Amino acid sequence: MLSHVSRFPVPVDKSALRRAARAARDGIAAPARRAAATATAAHIDRELLSSLPAGATVVLYAAKGSEIATDDLAAAALARGLALAYPRIVAGTRRLSFHLAGPGDLRPGTFGIPEPPASAPAIEADWAELVFLPGLAFDRRGVRLGWGQGHYDTTLAGTDVFRVGLAYDSQLVDEIPDDEHDIPVHMIATEVGLHRPG
Repeated sequence: MLSHVSRFPVPVDKSALRRAARAARDGIAAPARRAAATATAAHIDRELLSSLPAGATVVLYAAKGSEIATDDLAAAALARGLALAYPRIVAGTRRLSFHLAGPGDLRPGTFGIPEPPASAPAIEADWAELVFLPGLAFDRRGVRLGWGQGHYDTTLAGTDVFRVGLAYDSQLVDEIPDDEHDIPVHMIATEVGLHRPG
């Protein structure tokens, strides 16, 4: 259960909350971000990846800006014989497509976010054991605050795939205003450990 109290003011308005959350995340020094990413990957490797069978697929994202990096997590997954997939934004829609690829296969795509090539083998979200999602903030119920484009919410709606939010511990807040279409995560991983909303 999350017991964290936000380290930044939490506005009621989502737009204002996005600005506050992004400013707080951008304010984390680069060495601290790197250390947090390494610690978070170690928690995930020990408590989640270690239980997956070789060949299982996990969906990662390529970090943009101050998002928590997934390089260490990708390395841990590959060391365990797991397959990696990354999202591509489907042009003109709010959907993502997931493609099998390694970190070295990614190229700048929509919004400058590294994506796998369109020619990489596509998979359905339900084929993955885990989907890792970035976010600006997460609350004690698992509600995720993204950029407001709805790509993950649209794509993962109606699926049962296990969703894990990746965040710095300072991104955990008491409550985020949510809408009917918002898809919560089942777990939030930070440098402190793995949190189960509830």
